[in-house]
Amino acid sequence: MRRVVVVVLVIVAAVFATAAAATTTTTAGTSTDEQLARTGVLQPTDFPSGWQHTPRGPTSDKELDAQAVKIPSCKPFRTFSATNRRQPRAQSENFDQGQSNVTNTVSVFPSTDRAVAALATFRDARIPGCLERLFTAVFRKQLEKKPSTAKQLKSVTTTLGREEGIRLGDDAVVYQGTLDVGLKNGTKQTIGLGLVAVRVGPALAGYSYTSDKDISASLQPAIVASVTRLQRATTAT
Repeated sequence: MRRVVVVVLVIVAAVFATAAAATTTTTAGTSTDEQLARTGVLQPTDFPSGWQHTPRGPTSDKELDAQAVKIPSCKPFRTFSATNRRQPRAQSENFDQGQSNVTNTVSVFPSTDRAVAALATFRDARIPGCLERLFTAVFRKQLEKKPSTAKQLKSVTTTLGREEGIRLGDDAVVYQGTLDVGLKNGTKQTIGLGLVAVRVGPALAGYSYTSDKDISASLQPAIVASVTRLQRATTAT
């Protein structure tokens, strides 16, 4: 069920990403903003040996947006996504090991206050319920389009919650959970997924990951390395 993991990745990554090429800004900004965004992008050296990096393919957020409009509790999510897209930003490559994948996007806001307000929106109590319904609906729709799973699909369930006590950068919001896919032939797969938003001054770094195993030993140091570079760059400017 490798294809299931790929579908999950594309949709999860769309929370922070837009249809743009890797490490390019999507809106006009100062050269300083662009440089700052790039410093927070994940690098191959952030990961241990065995992780592969490939160019980030285009991802479309249109389907995610269309579904979010149908869910009342997704209003803060839509606001958060739209606000991020308007800022100068940079995207990482895809980092893979087996069925695990990690990507990130960094947006730079005009001021620290604007970045604080954006992160507060992502912390809204309605976000977990919104993402559960949103991901379940979009995943099911995507899997129903695939010949390998269309007729076999029995159930899709997303469970997501906010993690407390995470200290990264100046502030952070972390959501983790699972996507459970069941087929009529009895086959099941559970895919872990997570979304991390870290604020460093006026910059907001978003990390998306999916995996069928625990990757914390690789993921946590990679995020810390990325955030540390962003902190140093912010201090320098």
